Amino acid sequence: MRGKKRIMIIGGTGEARRLAAMLVQYGYSVVTSLAGVTTDPALPTGEVRFGGFGSIDGMVEFIQGEGIMAIADASHPFAVNITKQSFEAAKRCNLPYVRLDRRPWKPLAGEQWQMLENVEVAVKALPQNARVLLTIGRKDLPKFAVRDDLSVLARSIEPPDMELPPNWKFIEGRPPFSIESEMELMDGHKIDCLLSKNSGGKAVAAKLQAARELGVRIFMIERPVIEGIRKVRKVDQVLQFLPKL
Repeated sequence: MRGKKRIMIIGGTGEARRLAAMLVQYGYSVVTSLAGVTTDPALPTGEVRFGGFGSIDGMVEFIQGEGIMAIADASHPFAVNITKQSFEAAKRCNLPYVRLDRRPWKPLAGEQWQMLENVEVAVKALPQNARVLLTIGRKDLPKFAVRDDLSVLARSIEPPDMELPPNWKFIEGRPPFSIESEMELMDGHKIDCLLSKNSGGKAVAAKLQAARELGVRIFMIERPVIEGIRKVRKVDQVLQFLPKL
């Protein structure tokens, strides 16, 4: 196994799992690093490492100890810290680095979304007394508790670490979702606003079409911009930046 070209994938997404399967099939030795924040995650092909590195130095030590020859970052578009960390570690180790960055969602022609810079802006931007479906992950949910005028339906893969306010409901949900189920959810809870992070991808895009069909207003948190890193949009495009077999 160690005689093969060894690649580290920064994982946690469907794209990361597809990339791992492809690289193993092509003959690479692959280890995927998962943050370990999700219980019972879908596991990729190849080796898996759980937990953070503690620091860039910790990641560098792992890379050197494991004989890693390139880093393919396929983490979530909002996982800014691990992207910055892995990019810097690759530079320190003089290794190829490529970011697999799925395309962000865009409004359809004639459609208007309210684009928001970050979560803090989103907390203030939601209309008074809105009935909102929050699909922003569990970490940022507590920030919306200050808006006691909102009726909130929060959805994430795992429950948030907070006591839900009286006007909140929480449901666990793991993508993909269908348009029909998303419409039923929004209609059943009389949702009039959808707030999402612009993570892109097909697995959770059904909520956008459901919102369109029901006339639900869409509020979208723009993904952070990280300058200076090499990005590709498709899984197979990663290959051109990896050491040849």
